[in-house]
Amino acid sequence: MTIALSAAVVVLGGLVLLLLGSQVEMYRSLAQLREYAGLVDNPLALEIGDNAGAAPASRGLPDALDRAENAVVLFLSDKCGTCRSIASTLDGRMPPDLWVVLDPADPTATADIALTYRLAEERLVIDSTRELSATLAMRTTPAALVIRDGRISHGTTVPSSRSLEALLDAVRAGRARKPAESVPLSAASSSMLSPVSNGRGQE
Repeated sequence: MTIALSAAVVVLGGLVLLLLGSQVEMYRSLAQLREYAGLVDNPLALEIGDNAGAAPASRGLPDALDRAENAVVLFLSDKCGTCRSIASTLDGRMPPDLWVVLDPADPTATADIALTYRLAEERLVIDSTRELSATLAMRTTPAALVIRDGRISHGTTVPSSRSLEALLDAVRAGRARKPAESVPLSAASSSMLSPVSNGRGQE
């Protein structure tokens, strides 16, 4: 009886140690996830070359942006998971100072994202050939251009819906600034802008 009880205590002690070990590993993983989330949610500046300071319409964007005091032009792709996540938060509720340039998955079809998430047609540009994105040096999605006083101010990555909301708030308050960290024009489609693939968001 004593031997059986001792064995049970040993087994129970081993199980407790295993449980404690798994708890420690779980907390460590959570810490790593928080650290990773902080990294991917940190917007990076995009170098947009001589587009900075130009009138939006002169680069192919809608004429109305030339008259906008403050606005954000959001670049999304139909093949980008992060883009879909951001679009889902806009579902039928696009703010009036937000415009969307959308790269459809199928150039011959209507962009699925626009229909699924009811993006406002009057402020939606379908960039089937990606010529507009190329002209504006927007080689990754999701990303955005900030418009200030009818001129293109700067470009930035938009890694999450939370960062888009923060960007819109800053633009409305007149305090939107180019992020301190930047990605060179030549590296805009590289793995520095995680997650990206071939100049687009995660597919």
